[in-house]
Amino acid sequence: MKTKILIVEDDKLVSFEIQSILNENGFDANICESYNCCIKNLDTFKPELILLDIDLSKKYEGIQIGSYLNSKSKIPFIYITGYTDLETIKRIQTTKPVGYLSKPFRDVDIISNIELALYNKKASLDDTGNHEVEEDSKYSKPIKRALEYIDTNINQEIKTDELIRVSGWSKFHFIREFAKEVGKTPYQYIFDEKMKLASSKLKNTYQSIKEIAFDLGYTSNSSFTNAFVKHSGISPSSFRKKYCR
Repeated sequence: MKTKILIVEDDKLVSFEIQSILNENGFDANICESYNCCIKNLDTFKPELILLDIDLSKKYEGIQIGSYLNSKSKIPFIYITGYTDLETIKRIQTTKPVGYLSKPFRDVDIISNIELALYNKKASLDDTGNHEVEEDSKYSKPIKRALEYIDTNINQEIKTDELIRVSGWSKFHFIREFAKEVGKTPYQYIFDEKMKLASSKLKNTYQSIKEIAFDLGYTSNSSFTNAFVKHSGISPSSFRKKYCR
């Protein structure tokens, strides 16, 4: 079976050129031009690696995708960029890509970067296989179901009653066991995860604070701002200025 590579690039000449190179070298390559298309293809195409242009739609949308992949997926990605300035490099490093391709590039640059990334991915999985088994065993199945539900629905308001339903336990037993296994109450865990994602979005995307608030399930900009100040001791706008200078 051919290795699947997703190309996320809105310049058709570039994306078709890369697709042709990959197909000639035995890969199965698919093309996306936007954030939504990429996220959809994670489930439908199921790529093993992603080539990701930073400057989709001239809005650094690629960095937003990179931030999503870093927090929500184990799929490695390589940035395609025409930028080499220090500020941009620092910014994209926070999303933890496995490599960079600077435009213009040669066929050999693309293939060697992909092969190295896939090799490192396999080596990492081999090294961490036993560790992941240990991590899974940290949580009982009901708590693991609750954590997976939180992760999937982090962009919505998550009620404790829904977590209790997912776990299959009584309210008292669930809250006690959640705190015991996770080290936090359900409310605190959800709050911390939302703020972690908010910080990443503020650092790595050009989304407005209002958009980030709604993305995380807050019904108003002010409620999100109050929550962020409570968590970080600084407003979202001040946080963005501090880390994106």
